[in-house]
Amino acid sequence: MGLGLLLATVVCCTSLALSPQRASAAVPPSGFFGVGGWSNPTPTQASSLAGAGLRLVRGAVGWGQIQPTSNPSSRNWSYTDQLANEAAADGFNIVFVLNGCAVWACGTVLAPPTGSELNAYENFVQAAVARYDPNSPFWKGKPHVPTITWQVWNEVNAGYFWPNPTPASYATFLAQISQTIKAVQPSANVIMSGLTAVPSMTGNGIALTPFLQALYQQPGFPQDTSAIVVHGYAGTPAASVQILDQARSVMLQNNDAAQPIWVTEMSWASGGPASAFTVTPALQATYLTQSWETMLACAPRWNLQHVLWFGLQDVSAAAFDEPDYWGFNNGLINLDGSAKPSYWSFLHFVGSAPLPDGAGDTCTLPGGDTLDGESSAVGAKPTATIELARHSSTNPHWQPVSFAATENGQAVSGVIYECSLDHTRWRRCSSPFNAASKHQGANTLRVKAIAVHHDLSVKPASLSWVVALRPPETLITAHNHRGGIFMARFRGETAAGVAAYECRLSNGQPWLSCSNPYKQELAPGTYTFYVRAIDRAGNADPHPASVSFTIYY
Repeated sequence: MGLGLLLATVVCCTSLALSPQRASAAVPPSGFFGVGGWSNPTPTQASSLAGAGLRLVRGAVGWGQIQPTSNPSSRNWSYTDQLANEAAADGFNIVFVLNGCAVWACGTVLAPPTGSELNAYENFVQAAVARYDPNSPFWKGKPHVPTITWQVWNEVNAGYFWPNPTPASYATFLAQISQTIKAVQPSANVIMSGLTAVPSMTGNGIALTPFLQALYQQPGFPQDTSAIVVHGYAGTPAASVQILDQARSVMLQNNDAAQPIWVTEMSWASGGPASAFTVTPALQATYLTQSWETMLACAPRWNLQHVLWFGLQDVSAAAFDEPDYWGFNNGLINLDGSAKPSYWSFLHFVGSAPLPDGAGDTCTLPGGDTLDGESSAVGAKPTATIELARHSSTNPHWQPVSFAATENGQAVSGVIYECSLDHTRWRRCSSPFNAASKHQGANTLRVKAIAVHHDLSVKPASLSWVVALRPPETLITAHNHRGGIFMARFRGETAAGVAAYECRLSNGQPWLSCSNPYKQELAPGTYTFYVRAIDRAGNADPHPASVSFTIYY
């Protein structure tokens, strides 16, 4: 297929909406549920969870941890590299949360950088984004280039990580750091800090609703974030879900119905000191299941895109030299590495199998998929979908994608569209949309429609494909032919990702799909083994790797 497939085959075309006419058992969308933690998952944990279906992990990018002195040459990226390498090996995506100043710059990690320290921090952020940019040499030869989302600070309204917070100061900081990120990677996905429902016990925080309401009054907000983000900590599953209603109500009041919501932290503890968030191990599993079933079934109610549990594993208070508290005990895994009951509940939601007994299928909240007050903003009947169709083209500058809102197979009029290519900012668009991209690897176009008529709600849709600006290259890394058995190992190098390999034992024979390593028992004779990589765009290496050898009598 060659370079004529610059923007190659469509590999996925699905609606992001959870259809109201589902089968009897819901299947969570890939990456809808994820996990974070006090530390990165170990390679064994990452591999096991990814094998079970996990596709989204949240990790910290700490300035002081990576850069222990004011000299940029002191930066050590091994901690974040660990998570990035695990993502590349195991096929999941990452949320990197930028949180905490360096002690050498601010005197504490529990404050935002200001003044000259802010300039130094921006330099650090630029380095981080450049290191993990999709086109960075860091990813060369790796099987998966993860999508990176950058989250700007953590629980900014709580008064702990950002003392005496104000919506104006955070909105200014968010805009500046977002611009810093986009200056390095224009297509980067940037989201705001998660907001807590109730401020911390420091007494200088601001509750979610007034803080978010005031954020909407700041110039430029919410254009500097691709989602409204909350944390779902609450005493019960019902109270946790209510946090989403609070945030969504503020969004509707500010005519921001099309913006999605993320939950980047939520959990209950299964031990430690008594608190409003401390339950038994069995009840922790029950609460996870109850809250996530509701969030999945009612996702259209909030335009909910992602929900992450915090954290993966319990930690020792002694490791932090602090008194024990519930947050050190909210893991899915015990300190000794054994799984809690909640771990197995978690696996149900990240796997690709339907949930048992039709769980997560029907929204039973009052109003169902529509929150009170939403009908006047986006409509009351979630019955229309967006149909996407991508046109083939040999022109790398014109790759049209057509779309239309339909209801019962009929085109719907009176809608306006917004598009986001590769997680860039939503912008007004029309069909056909030019989705030409120089971003190698996975590309995604998201389309959302806003109904003019008040009796219709149109759900977002997405279309993904692979861009391959260069064909793959194939290398034979090892081979031998002892005892009449030929064995070879090989690898493919391509920014688009290797989808398969094809092999043959002499020129002129047909190419056959083969596995790595290749092993074949052969009769005596002289052979030439050829292997070529096929990338995810369908392009084959035009110059296959080869090795000649002789099997003797």
